[in-house]
Amino acid sequence: MAESVLAAMQRRQIEITIGELWLTTDHYMRLEIIERLRHLIAHADPTLDRTQLSEGALEELQELDLIH
Repeated sequence: MAESVLAAMQRRQIEITIGELWLTTDHYMRLEIIERLRHLIAHADPTLDRTQLSEGALEELQELDLIH
């Protein structure tokens, strides 16, 4: 199934949020960003193609145990 426009936008939003996480050193801000990522992934369009995420984003999500 091809990725929908909504899924592509959500994938980009996940990438941007991971970028925010990489730029943040404050522990509480990191927790808030991780929770936002958890929410984005949980409510993502079913057509979202996780393989289209950057290698760094995939590694970060796996490290945070948000995807397997």
